[in-house]
Amino acid sequence: MTGPAIELSGVAKRYGAHAALAGVSLLVGAGQFTALVGGSGSGKTTLLKTINRLVAPDAGTVRVLGQDVSAAAPHILRRRIGYVFQEVGLFPHLTVAENIAVTPRLLGWDRKRIEARVANLLGLVDLSLEIGARAPAALSGGQRQRVGVARALAAEPKLMLMDEPFGALDPLTRDALGTDYRALHDRLGLTTVMVTHDMAEAVLLADRIVVLREGSIVADGTAAELLAGTRDEGVRALLDAPRRQAERLRAKLSGAP
Repeated sequence: MTGPAIELSGVAKRYGAHAALAGVSLLVGAGQFTALVGGSGSGKTTLLKTINRLVAPDAGTVRVLGQDVSAAAPHILRRRIGYVFQEVGLFPHLTVAENIAVTPRLLGWDRKRIEARVANLLGLVDLSLEIGARAPAALSGGQRQRVGVARALAAEPKLMLMDEPFGALDPLTRDALGTDYRALHDRLGLTTVMVTHDMAEAVLLADRIVVLREGSIVADGTAAELLAGTRDEGVRALLDAPRRQAERLRAKLSGAP
């Protein structure tokens, strides 16, 4: 495929009087890891959900892998796109292996192919084969989130959408899972778009940071580019937050008042 993996052009969405997206245009290159950041209500999740048609825009076009998403049946489109979100949403009445196998079964894969894919994915997300026989309720939060990533990857998508995927986890698990996912992104040649409120996570994991405010993109680039080039004080404060937090932490640990 040539051209961008994702292309939004003039995308607008309103909820009553509120403009969730105000004519957003964005290109995401194949293989890129892009973080969407900004305050609550800035339009991050709405933008993400226009990509897989969980939200239908009022105006503008969205193209994924060269195809206008409005021209595809939503369920067919979503089988080509992995989607991971904070609540995970595993089916409680299915085992871990059965949860991972849901989309391949819908696609008509044969049993041996599904079993091989499930085993491969459990290894990719650093879970043992034995965990495949467990119910989701028997897993820790971090394990459930790893299963969520495996399920999203089950049908071998090249595009992954992630909405605060690690936000409910403790800091150590969040850091480990974020690092592991970034390694998977590189290993599998994925294109990833991730919504996060954590600027440190965005800086550490993403190639590119897109900052939204009131439904519009106000900054777009690498963390270094944005810090060096932005004149927007709100964007600068957002990007500088990890450094300020680190300085306060060092001061606390050193016993400074």
